[in-house]
Amino acid sequence: MKNHIKVGGADNKGNRIDVTNVYFEKNKKPWIGVMGEFHFARCKRENWNDVLCKMKAGGVTVVATYLFWIYHEEIEGQFDFTGDLDIRAFILECQKVGLETVIRIGPWAHGECRNGGFPDWLMEKPYALRDNNPEYMAKARIFYEKIFEQVKGLFYKDGGNIIGIQFENELV
Repeated sequence: MKNHIKVGGADNKGNRIDVTNVYFEKNKKPWIGVMGEFHFARCKRENWNDVLCKMKAGGVTVVATYLFWIYHEEIEGQFDFTGDLDIRAFILECQKVGLETVIRIGPWAHGECRNGGFPDWLMEKPYALRDNNPEYMAKARIFYEKIFEQVKGLFYKDGGNIIGIQFENELV
C-alpha cells in the first residue's frame, strides 16, 4: 500500500524517498536501509571517518545518532556544537562516506546517558519534564532551534543526507 501516510519526499535533484506499508522506496525502487547507531559526541572527531567507513564496510547504509542535550547545553543558555560535539561536521562526514543519517534529537535521549541526556540544570527545574507543560516545552523548543541552526541545509529535501528525525525516546 502506498500513500497511506504522508511521509517521504524529494531532494533538490528530484531523487525521492517514499514509504509503503512494507518498505521504503528510493526513486520508486524498494529500499531497505540498514541502520547503525553511532553516538558521535562520545568519539573523538578525528576517529569519526574511520568508524563510519567500518560501518559502511559492514553493510550499514543509514547512521542514527543522538544529540544528548546534556553535552550541548551543560550550562543553561550556553550551547556548544564545536569539536567532538559538532553535529554539522558529523553529518557532513557521514555524507562524505556515503551514509544517510537520522538524527535523534530527544529532548529525552536515554542512550545510557546520565539523566536520559537531560542537563543537570534542567533536572532542577520546578516543573515536570517530558510533559506538555509550557515551561518544559519552551526549553525543549530552544534546544530544537539550536540543533536546526546547526543542521540547516543538510536535510534530504535540500540535497543533504538527513533522511529522518526522531523526537523523544522510550516515552511510555
